[in-house]
Amino acid sequence: MTEETPTTENPAPKASAANFFAEVFSQANITTGLAVFAVVLAAAPYVVPKLQAYQVQRGLMAQPSMLVAAIDKYQQQKTDQAADTMAVAIKARHDSIFNDKADPVINPAGKIKVVEFLDYQCAYCRAATPALHAFLEANPDVQLIVKEYPVVHPPVSVKLAYYGMAAYKGGHYDVVHYALLTEKIETEAAMNSVLARAGLDPAATTSVANSAEVADHIKRTVQLGEDLGITGTPTFIVGNTSVDGARIDELSKAVAAVRAGK
Repeated sequence: MTEETPTTENPAPKASAANFFAEVFSQANITTGLAVFAVVLAAAPYVVPKLQAYQVQRGLMAQPSMLVAAIDKYQQQKTDQAADTMAVAIKARHDSIFNDKADPVINPAGKIKVVEFLDYQCAYCRAATPALHAFLEANPDVQLIVKEYPVVHPPVSVKLAYYGMAAYKGGHYDVVHYALLTEKIETEAAMNSVLARAGLDPAATTSVANSAEVADHIKRTVQLGEDLGITGTPTFIVGNTSVDGARIDELSKAVAAVRAGK
């Protein structure tokens, strides 16, 4: 027990529990409380996100690796979405991509079809030529279908594409094709030299290069590339997969997947 403090005469009556709760839950207090709660709820959509954003910012500042992981995941999602979109587009235009008889073909006996959209003025196409050539020699079951896609430096790119097509129609595509990708051809004399070395008549080949038939084919190819969303060269298509850029290692993987029936 503790000693009680003496009280004065006629002390004020103590508030009972019933009176206390009656005051706390009076209509005025309830109204005020509800009003305050409503203000908090109204501010929540603005305050809560800011608090969350602040917490996230502090977390990223403390652990920047989280930001790197988030960026990597976002990039992978974008890559996957682009791959899915391309796969749908390839299926919709399968015959135009793989079965156009007017397209130049290297190693037509190959059973695995690889399509390459290229431009002779493309630095990456030129840089990839030795590795691609070696890849084709090491994989005789691969047929390379060339889509002359002169979009890098027209009209020069277009003119070279015309000569590439004319060489194909003349039956000597491979030699001219590789020359256009490896040599610097800036004059008519230089072009005539390439054609002659390939066993073609320069005047006759030039006439074919300037024909409406060749121009129409190039236009169709450019339109096909635009429909597929191809914005750069080289771009390879294998099965329902596209490989952007001069990544011969990725091309090799895509071919191996097709070969394995995947």
